[in-house]
Amino acid sequence: MSIERESFLDVLQPPARRGLHDMVLGQLLEALRTGQIKQGERLFEVDIAQRLGMSRGIVREAIRRLEQEGLVVSLPHRGTFITRLTSQDAVEIFALRRLLESYAVRLAAPRVTEPDLENLAKIADAMVSASEREDRLERVRVDLQFHEQICLLSGNSNLHRLWSSLALKLWLIYFDPRSHGGTDMVGRAASHFDVIELLRQRDAEAAAAWIESHIDIRARRAEAELASAGG
Repeated sequence: MSIERESFLDVLQPPARRGLHDMVLGQLLEALRTGQIKQGERLFEVDIAQRLGMSRGIVREAIRRLEQEGLVVSLPHRGTFITRLTSQDAVEIFALRRLLESYAVRLAAPRVTEPDLENLAKIADAMVSASEREDRLERVRVDLQFHEQICLLSGNSNLHRLWSSLALKLWLIYFDPRSHGGTDMVGRAASHFDVIELLRQRDAEAAAAWIESHIDIRARRAEAELASAGG
């Protein structure tokens, strides 16, 4: 799906007065997830504050929290920019993802229930459907939802928290202009039913091997895409 935009400011909506910092942060994150904010793009605090009808201090706090997550970098005398990831960043991000998700699926295998598996199957169905429609945004959203669900099924809340922070950078990688996502996206989406079956069989090691292989393929592609553009 082609994502049209003039400015990510167009998607921001003035929030209610409660929880302003969190609501501004949420809107900025949503703009990032939907490709409205691009890597290397400058964030103008005053423009965002005017668009949302609130003080620059509130916006500044939201941007500061993005900086703490490594999604924003402030350069002296130049401004604040969305982080531009390199091929080495991709290597490190996917290596951490591989460790977290393979551990998560090992924890999930002995405790997963039939309703859990049915929910995973629904998400996988949505992933296949989005791939068939070539709806890139929806495909990425449900793909990450599937992998997040496995982390949740691990029962380890700290693991899920780490994965969620890492996933924010995955959005930057997936919507990098240098990233094309690869070929046979329908087939890759459908392959998620394989790990569901392995979980049904409670085969933790085979499920972990599937996760590792799946992430390794995407990692190699992301590294190559970013490196080819000098990243």
